[in-house]
Amino acid sequence: MAVSYDLQGQRLLVVGGSSGLGREIGLQASRAGARVAFAARRRERLEEAVGEASGDAVAVTCDVRDEDACERAVAQAAEAFGGLDGFVYSTGMSPLAMLDEATADEWRTVMETNLIGAALVTRAALPLLSASQGRAVYLSSYAVRNCMPGLALYRVSKLALDGLIESFRNEHPELSFTRVVVGNTEGSEFGLAWGEERAQRITRIWIERNVFPANTTMSIDVLAEAVLSVLAVRGYVDDVAVMPRQTDTPMET
Repeated sequence: MAVSYDLQGQRLLVVGGSSGLGREIGLQASRAGARVAFAARRRERLEEAVGEASGDAVAVTCDVRDEDACERAVAQAAEAFGGLDGFVYSTGMSPLAMLDEATADEWRTVMETNLIGAALVTRAALPLLSASQGRAVYLSSYAVRNCMPGLALYRVSKLALDGLIESFRNEHPELSFTRVVVGNTEGSEFGLAWGEERAQRITRIWIERNVFPANTTMSIDVLAEAVLSVLAVRGYVDDVAVMPRQTDTPMET
């Protein structure tokens, strides 16, 4: 049974809201009473999400690798709702590459998407969060603890994201910066750009080393509930980890 949270009237920006976990977070927040700005690159997917939302929602086009686009996305969300009570940075991507074959372009793309974009969105949102005593939420990954071969670029970017979150906490102790660590997620677009040949080759390495993740995925609705719990709580939350059990019960915190 889904858990019910009250986000009535909260003004929320979901970055990465066009698909996967970000989209589900935005939709669940909308059903809980929040006013949601869905932000991502693909306008048509954003419009679909807005069409499914239960309340006041807007589509905001944003490429997090573009500094001006990050500024505009935050400004447009605040203009639509008269301010901002929080944002969720769910955008994330990973090249599938062993370290000895990773290209400079792959390194730049993963760091710009997973780290620098989060920094730019946060910088733009800080004055608004200060005005509302709002909350910033970032999706981190279990890969920082247990990284499989071929996913090191992703792990490094998420380790850096963790450092960014801690640094914002140090510089702005009056605000709430929450890291939500998630495990393997069903229904995401995480591996769509891996490429068939490389995916097959590295999957064989996982199998040979007995690190292939069997029976360890969670549904996006369960993970979205965890994020909503952070948005709904009145107190300060620094870190939450949501991991799959090796049973039929999908969530543990």
